[in-house]
Amino acid sequence: MKKFAYSFPILEDKIDQWLNFSEEINTTKSEEFSAMHKRIGVRKESWFLQKSADGHSVVVYTEADSENFLINFKNDQSDFSSWFRKEVSALQDIDLNNNTQMPMKVLDWEE
Repeated sequence: MKKFAYSFPILEDKIDQWLNFSEEINTTKSEEFSAMHKRIGVRKESWFLQKSADGHSVVVYTEADSENFLINFKNDQSDFSSWFRKEVSALQDIDLNNNTQMPMKVLDWEE
């Protein structure tokens, strides 16, 4: 299992909308979210809302079968994945199809 952590900014005027989006993913869209993750090889994903002096960000922790999960996500043309990328783009001003790159892991400790 591969572990990943990454963050993306959330537009300041979209925080409430992003929280509603997160709630929708947790409730009415949870089965579709799970199905997408199964298709792309993700086993676990956690989101954290982080506030800093620079504004708000979503910090994401993902466990996946391989490093290819991001490529698999970009290639997933299901209605849900297309909707998901569109929503994220509107709320976070990021193009998940093109402008995403995993950060370099510098520490991975566990007992």
